[in-house]
Amino acid sequence: MLLSAAALFWRPLGAWWFDDLANVALAKNDDERALAYLARGLALSPRASLLLEDRGRALLDRQPGAALRDFKAAACGPPCIAEEGDAQSRLGHADAAVSAYLRAKAAPRLSAAVAQLIREGRYSRAIALENALIARLDDGLLYSADLAAAYAALGRVYATLQFQDARGAAGYRRKAIAAYRHAAQLAPFNEGFLLSYGFAELDWGDAEVARGVFRRLLALHPYQADARRALRQLREQHSPGTPAP
Repeated sequence: MLLSAAALFWRPLGAWWFDDLANVALAKNDDERALAYLARGLALSPRASLLLEDRGRALLDRQPGAALRDFKAAACGPPCIAEEGDAQSRLGHADAAVSAYLRAKAAPRLSAAVAQLIREGRYSRAIALENALIARLDDGLLYSADLAAAYAALGRVYATLQFQDARGAAGYRRKAIAAYRHAAQLAPFNEGFLLSYGFAELDWGDAEVARGVFRRLLALHPYQADARRALRQLREQHSPGTPAP
């Protein structure tokens, strides 16, 4: 009986052991060793969801297409769907990535994907991802707060880009201002969005608009230090003989 039980369970136990070794290797950023362990585990249990998902994670940066196939085959529900979004993002498939993230209810993963693309200097893909999200949210899929956050994130991408591309900086600044303005309009009581919009106008746009934004913010939060500092800066920059704000 013991021999029968051993014969029945040694393959899944062996697969689990190799998956455990692979995860240790992944934790040490040793993808090659992790993939070797995962291959041995999958040889014992080819349909093991856990092994397929872990192999997908190991392949994600180097072979996102193969990782996507593994995540689909793993079929582990929302976690795998969110990881499909990661793979689609790396493949440059913005609409498919956003669709996966939303199906998995994994909006933070989308933000992380955008941040990763920015770190890698893939700004056009980051912008495409945010625009794909905005298009979905604009159809009424989620609340205006989510749409406002998407516009604010897009503004941050453009604000970053203006430092990277001197020739296109003016255009990126205008786009950043517009994105922050949309965010502030959609979430008019959000302190962070108002600050971002106000400082974008102060630094790159219309000082009078910035003044109005900071005043609106102080009407909501009378002791907001950044807004008070910005209004002081505007007063100091005001030309002599003109009434102070």
